[in-house]
Amino acid sequence: MSNTNHLLEALEPVVAENLDRHLGMAQEWHPHDYIPWSEGRDFALLGGEDWSPEQSRLSETAKAAMITNLLTEDNLPSYHREIATRFGRDGAWGTWVGRWTAEENRHGIAMRDYLVVTRGVDPVELERARMD
Repeated sequence: MSNTNHLLEALEPVVAENLDRHLGMAQEWHPHDYIPWSEGRDFALLGGEDWSPEQSRLSETAKAAMITNLLTEDNLPSYHREIATRFGRDGAWGTWVGRWTAEENRHGIAMRDYLVVTRGVDPVELERARMD
């Protein structure tokens, strides 16, 4: 057994204790509650207007930060696989990996919905970057 495995095993009770503490005080939240849906409108495919740069209220710095953050969240399946492979899928570590993955996914949902609904960034370019 490697030193890393010994360390993960030794930390399991600490992880379990802190995970229980976190789950006991965590407040449920939902991404849709943070999206100004009333600002949304159809894009051209549905008879509306496609995105254009003047529609965004974000600065270039804010756009770059939001896109970078969202693309990081979009890589979540890869992160989950790597972490679950190393930490395991059972016990406190497995529960933590699953909970962390679900929470990070919520962040990505909220950011993407916000950016698309408010027309903060070009959704076509955003999708192309995600696929890359």
